[in-house]
Amino acid sequence: MLLKRHIPLLIVIVVGLITLFGHFIAHEGVNNFVKNVSTEWFDIIASFAIFLGALNMMKLHIKKIFNKRRNWQYSILAVFGFSFAIFAGFLYRGAYYLSISDVNAGKTSIVSNIIAEEINESNPLIIQHKLISSKNDYKIDKIYITKESSILLKDKLDPFVENIKIKSIDWGSHVQTEGSLFYWMFFQILNPLSATMFALLAFFVASASYRAFRIRNFEATLLLVSGIILMLGRVPIGDLIPWWMVSIMIVFGIGAISAPFLNERKTLFGIVGGGILAFIVFGILMGWNQNPPELLSIPSIQSWIFDYPTAAGSRALMIGIGLGVIGTSFRIILGIERSFLGE
Repeated sequence: MLLKRHIPLLIVIVVGLITLFGHFIAHEGVNNFVKNVSTEWFDIIASFAIFLGALNMMKLHIKKIFNKRRNWQYSILAVFGFSFAIFAGFLYRGAYYLSISDVNAGKTSIVSNIIAEEINESNPLIIQHKLISSKNDYKIDKIYITKESSILLKDKLDPFVENIKIKSIDWGSHVQTEGSLFYWMFFQILNPLSATMFALLAFFVASASYRAFRIRNFEATLLLVSGIILMLGRVPIGDLIPWWMVSIMIVFGIGAISAPFLNERKTLFGIVGGGILAFIVFGILMGWNQNPPELLSIPSIQSWIFDYPTAAGSRALMIGIGLGVIGTSFRIILGIERSFLGE
């Protein structure tokens, strides 16, 4: 009980109080803990949490494969992909490059042509200028996944260069180096898969929007009207919609919003029909003016909705989230909330 409940609870309370009141205490040691040490602790704990989460995921998928549960074949792909990412990130850099020096006299042009052909440079004179101007080693601007592929270029340059070295990118930086195995995996496998997932997500969003936009009550009607305006205002076709059509859409929007409050359909049809007729008469009197006020422009209406109602709603949500975080934090610091202990 002491090790499982009281000591972890005491650590959470003490660290939480120090971090909370540290912002109000003008002491160098406390400020350093709040701004630097606690952040490092968080990074370390988060790293362990990610590591444990990854191991737990592997455990679940491996158990699913051995027990041959439903869709266990996909777990094989998950385990293989995870193992391949670990291999490319921690065990195999696959980021080799060549560094040359001491080009034989009169062979600079030949070496430049070989390098230009290897890195797809159309102008070998650029390579030649770099070779001449480089005082020490010249690094060839191409990364090879395997050492064998870099040896092929080395064999081509051996007759014309005295000193050729095959080097590797430092550990850690290899994951962001174009041409490495991890970089290839990220941009050739993960990115296309992510794009596919987002492409499929569009159809799910369309289906959910259809269900959410059905007019059932006042809130659903507001969602429908604002959603249509935002979608039209975000695409080029919104600028091409004439003002008289926008006015008719506004009338239909007013009718849709007032529909839940009207019991008689004749009254509703009268409001909608009268509004449309009024706008048509107004347009005839104005000669269908092509410079209407911003009230009858879809992009302007969309900008107003996005800048005011949407911004106000987003701020209200953020305030609510902030208050929720404060409440939960105080419950954890005071020892009231013990879900992190497994209770």
